[in-house]
Amino acid sequence: MAELGKIERLNIDEYKGKRKLFCIPNIFIPDDEDEKLKNLVEQYWQEANLHIEKLEKLGFVTKIFVETIFIEGQEAVDVIRETNPYLYPLIEKKVSQGATVVGIEDPEIFGAFIDWSNCLRIVKTASVLQKVFNYYNEILQKRIVFISNKINENLQEGECAIVILRDQERMKLSLPKDIDIFLIVPSVYDDILKYLRDKFLS
Repeated sequence: MAELGKIERLNIDEYKGKRKLFCIPNIFIPDDEDEKLKNLVEQYWQEANLHIEKLEKLGFVTKIFVETIFIEGQEAVDVIRETNPYLYPLIEKKVSQGATVVGIEDPEIFGAFIDWSNCLRIVKTASVLQKVFNYYNEILQKRIVFISNKINENLQEGECAIVILRDQERMKLSLPKDIDIFLIVPSVYDDILKYLRDKFLS
């Protein structure tokens, strides 16, 4: 995995004709969050966009893979605008430059993943928790396989793409070795995680 901070020293010719994937950890917050967190998240996606522009020295982004999305094209962009307004400006800009949003979720698998995730939050007894966790882990693995295959099938030779996916799922992806991975982590990422952690524990 290439380090973003070393992009200026990368040999651009080494990446010609190769498949390149720019990975950004997804950040989503509900509308009722306070202004401080909203400002951090807005800054996060602005910085992510700047990093993408630097990486596009290796080639312009042609595809955008976004978790929770199982439709494509303008319909997918409209859904992102409604559900993740802080991410939307980045998506809108790249689409205006010629990129296409590609759905990477299977509706049935994703629906089951959400259901079992919700069950984990409410179950109390240890024996039931273990059973629920087993079902959750099983559907999580199916989801990871599906997403990995979708990316591999849609990222063509020489193309650059963005994938927006939570870090814990991104680390589980099983992708061919011929895809060069670039991890983009904006500087405010840790600030957001700390803010959420402190709020949850307070």
